[in-house]
Amino acid sequence: MLAMQYSVRLPKEYDADKVRERVSQRGPMFDGYPGLAHKFYLYDDEEHIYAPFYIWENSQAAQSFLMHNLFGDVVQDFGRPRVRSWQILDFGYGASNSMPVSMMTETDKVCEKHALKDLKVREEKGHREALKADGLFSHMVLLDPDRWEITRVSLWESKEKEVTTNSDCVHHYDVLQENRLLSGAA
Repeated sequence: MLAMQYSVRLPKEYDADKVRERVSQRGPMFDGYPGLAHKFYLYDDEEHIYAPFYIWENSQAAQSFLMHNLFGDVVQDFGRPRVRSWQILDFGYGASNSMPVSMMTETDKVCEKHALKDLKVREEKGHREALKADGLFSHMVLLDPDRWEITRVSLWESKEKEVTTNSDCVHHYDVLQENRLLSGAA
């Protein structure tokens, strides 16, 4: 599995209502998209950033999307954004059956003095603990071997349930819901 995200700082005239309208219009276009396991529509109101987050079954599916007109539309509307991708070390669902309304990312540098196998063991333990949190929809541990960073992503049924962290870099997003029942990708 592969995680992927791009971020677009929106023009001032592109307000939150326009973002929600775009999500409503584009959401159905992703139904049944080959290789797409999940798509979360993210918005940071404070920074005015639209930042969709994808979970792909494999790198070929992610690459296919980047060559597809669905991504071409993003480029046409906002310019070509930088696209980040990560290897998914762990992924799991929490106890919450409610669709998430917030996503938190925590990023830490991977210390070169520590063996990667020890890092994996430590992150697996933390991942299993995270999955027990009340209000958690899903949790994943991502590795960026280019920047040597570990990112933990958690999706929550409410902002009040988010578990605080002391990571180097923490970011919060609102998860926008489509105005219809979801099928295929979330």
